[in-house]
Amino acid sequence: MAIGWFATLKEADTYFNEERLETAAWDALEDKKKTAAMIQGYNRLYYGNEYEVPTYAAATADQLEILRRANAEMGYYLILHLMDEDARKNIQAQGVVKADIVEEWYSEDMLMNVPIPPIVDSMLKKAGMVNTAKSFVAVNLTRDENEDI
Repeated sequence: MAIGWFATLKEADTYFNEERLETAAWDALEDKKKTAAMIQGYNRLYYGNEYEVPTYAAATADQLEILRRANAEMGYYLILHLMDEDARKNIQAQGVVKADIVEEWYSEDMLMNVPIPPIVDSMLKKAGMVNTAKSFVAVNLTRDENEDI
């Protein structure tokens, strides 16, 4: 069974060992947590609204090259920042727009946005995997009535 866009956890380890310079957070995890990070990274990209990405089974070899890198970088971001992100999103969900203790301001418009690392966004955009769907589109409409529009 695939782990995100990686065939195996060993394949993900290879990415971190051969392609990523800083890997301390990855190296410190046990295999179960590494697997969870790759699955959660995949889920964030696949189920989010920002990108149109294929499943592991439907991806071409060229797409898998990009998707594996994006998956790994998204997973690494989550390893490093998910706890802080969850705390901030929880504060925003309570309607807080300014936290004086930590001197942070929160944009009300960002509450429902899912953070994506810039490198992941760049990879997927360059590969043409941007969700271009519109929220409202009318195609091939028919009417059952004889009234003019």
